Amino acid sequence: MKYIKNGLTVIKNNYKKILLGFLIIIIAFVLVETLDILNKQKLKANLKNESWLRNNVAITKDESLGDNIYKVIKNENITIYNVKFQKIVDEKIDLFTRDNDDIIVIYNPYGTNNLSVNVYFKDEDIKEVKYKIKTDKQNIKDFERTLVNNDNSSYELIGLFPGYNNEVIVTKTLNDGSRKDYTFNVDLSNIKTYAETKLKTENGTSKESLTDGLYSMLGNDSDDKDYLALYDNDGVIRSEIPIIGYRAHAILFNEDKMYFSISQTKIAEMNNLGRITKIYKTGDYQLHHDYTFDKDGNLLVLANNTKKETEEDTIIKIDKKTGKVTELLDFEDIFKDYVDTCTLDTKSARDEGEDGLDWLHLNSIEYVDGDVIVSSRETSSIIKISNIEDKPKLEYILSNDKFWQETDFEDYVYQKKGDFLIHAGQHSVRYSKINEDEYYLTFFNNNYGVSNSQPDFDYSTLGIKNNNPFKGDKSYYYVYKVSEKDKTFELVSSFDLEYSGIVSSVQNIGDNIVTDSGTAGVFAEYDKDYNLIRKYKAKMNKYMVYRVLKYDFNNFWFK
Repeated sequence: MKYIKNGLTVIKNNYKKILLGFLIIIIAFVLVETLDILNKQKLKANLKNESWLRNNVAITKDESLGDNIYKVIKNENITIYNVKFQKIVDEKIDLFTRDNDDIIVIYNPYGTNNLSVNVYFKDEDIKEVKYKIKTDKQNIKDFERTLVNNDNSSYELIGLFPGYNNEVIVTKTLNDGSRKDYTFNVDLSNIKTYAETKLKTENGTSKESLTDGLYSMLGNDSDDKDYLALYDNDGVIRSEIPIIGYRAHAILFNEDKMYFSISQTKIAEMNNLGRITKIYKTGDYQLHHDYTFDKDGNLLVLANNTKKETEEDTIIKIDKKTGKVTELLDFEDIFKDYVDTCTLDTKSARDEGEDGLDWLHLNSIEYVDGDVIVSSRETSSIIKISNIEDKPKLEYILSNDKFWQETDFEDYVYQKKGDFLIHAGQHSVRYSKINEDEYYLTFFNNNYGVSNSQPDFDYSTLGIKNNNPFKGDKSYYYVYKVSEKDKTFELVSSFDLEYSGIVSSVQNIGDNIVTDSGTAGVFAEYDKDYNLIRKYKAKMNKYMVYRVLKYDFNNFWFK
């Protein structure tokens, strides 16, 4: 009995020790969690505190980048899309360059362009600045541009090539005609891009010249880092702008600012030095696929209302001055009876991660004198809404009339004029005026016949055979002539493109045409007779190159 009693005492004591140990672990865990929460709260407050930011941002010389090349260093928790951080950088640069002898070079000071430097001159009477970039990499042509004249004698030079040394030659001309050349090296041997540095190219039969500009890859759909990449006519990367996530669906320009989306809930305003000057937030909405300006420069955005059960069927306005978000139109209000006939798709993967009823799937918007023309992929319809900011009203639908038969909207469908294969799953609808009653609509006809919300509708009866987003025979460049007077639409121009079922874009630029077959990872430029000038093939990070549009960046970066 004595041994049993002693054994029980030992077990009891050990039990107390184990219990105490568990208690200590729980208390320690709670303390760690509490400290972690407090630290996060403190950091969040610090990131809004200009004094703290000022103490955690500095400008220093970086010999690894080259002789007399400076860079901005910051606390690792500070993101570049912090407007207060951007303001602090601006202030520090102003102080740092105030007494410079002649020129100061700072690598990517605002963190918004991994392949750039900013130059700051002492002179203020500058007439013109040109620059040329030469790289050690073979088969990379020189990059030359003339810059927009800035009043503050500061300039951003984009176009450096990653992974190599770059020789930069800057020519400054003053108002009195005197000139001076500056030559310096920027070594980007240790700078890598997430984007592909040089695309595969293939020349076509056309002898016409490519338009001047940079191809903007607006959506890489990577599981890693998201970015906006700019490529020159040789397929060489000349800019990489990191974004928070999702896609930069388009680049807009207003006065001296550039606008692009940086996530599903934010659009950035950037000046031509690379400084983020404002962030527009979408509030209770998530942007998707496209945005544009109204007549007053406010942003009109295709959006999801996160408080409702449908998706990709709303247009919001973001006031340019105040940032206030206003819902202009919920398409469900117009098409309620049709929406009631739709089925929630529970099988198809959604790359944006939403799970609402995707009955409309708007993917492009054009603003025309108070009206909007939108593209709906899910209904294979092009839709015009008048008075979007006052009393929105459905004007017409361009679609195969069979799709809207026996609905309340069949009378809104314009008459198809002529014999042609009607569009299906189209993207990137753009407007071009002819006269008061007629205009052209140019778009990428994906030739993709699937409506997940109407699974019983058979597109093959319309002549549309493709039902796979990635594999099909062909897509098309289409131009419709629309007559609002006659209530008709006709195909006036088209040519074949590589198949892309679910993403794509077309763009008329000068006499040429830029196209993107997104799921094929191919974009190209054609002449006015639709002959291929050059084709570009990108390595896809996931499964698509969402949209490619070409911009010359004149009056922003370049003269």
